[in-house]
Amino acid sequence: MSGRGKSQKSLDLIGAAARILEEIQPATVRAVCYRLFVEKVIDSMAKANTQRVSEQLVYAREEALIPWEYIVDGTRAPERVSTWHDPDSIFRAAVHGYRRDYWEDQECVVEVWSEKATVAGTLKPVLDEFGVTFRVQHGFGSATSLYDAAQDSASTDNPMIVLYVGDWDPSGLHMSEVDIPNRIERYGGVIQLERVAIDERDTNTKGIPSFPAADKARDARHRWFVERYGQRCWELDALPPNVLRSRVHNAICSYINEQAWNHALAIEKAQRESMAAFVKGYAKSISGQDPEYA
Repeated sequence: MSGRGKSQKSLDLIGAAARILEEIQPATVRAVCYRLFVEKVIDSMAKANTQRVSEQLVYAREEALIPWEYIVDGTRAPERVSTWHDPDSIFRAAVHGYRRDYWEDQECVVEVWSEKATVAGTLKPVLDEFGVTFRVQHGFGSATSLYDAAQDSASTDNPMIVLYVGDWDPSGLHMSEVDIPNRIERYGGVIQLERVAIDERDTNTKGIPSFPAADKARDARHRWFVERYGQRCWELDALPPNVLRSRVHNAICSYINEQAWNHALAIEKAQRESMAAFVKGYAKSISGQDPEYA
């Protein structure tokens, strides 16, 4: 590995991070830090260590030692107005971007909710595959966001299944066990909330770092948490990204009627082919050309 002006310690850290990312990508910088901590490449999750890892990962990507797409940051997604080169461009995009609502013929609607935005990029491949709505609560969700979710749940005849991911700590548990269910009910909604991470199996798994509940002693929910869940806490980012993706993937699949799902895929394919034929004919009629839309 080349590393102009880099110490051997920094090169070793980059090498370890590259190996880890080959296994767990796409992942956040914090998820990489947790793995480095577990492997004792860094001695703690202190800010000085995580900042050092972040700086080395920037260097590694700028020097093409690690692919840019291996690291994701779901908290800083760009917002753009859609623009097009010409009318044909939007027609082609409509054909390739068309997607049927696979959940239309299912017996329930599944959404994934997260306490924090940091896992958005990590979960994106699974969310895209299944066309699942993703809601970030940013801690205790705002009244507006939870009211909107409640109204969405009330507007469908099918049950809304919420697969929840968040920290195992005083606020994190109180959000999923008390705050969200109570407010959704108060706002006229009905959901079935299932916590898929962090959950009890993670608290009994070696290799996932924890921290003392005493670190959260100032949290108003501290006593409530300790009485019910004990003296240890776990952060969602400590769960390996590939484990989190697999768990959410499997949880979604458990609610899918496979026959109805495959039927929706077949209809989507036929509809897309029909759209492509129409657009191709339209373009030919106005230009006299025969462009490829496949």
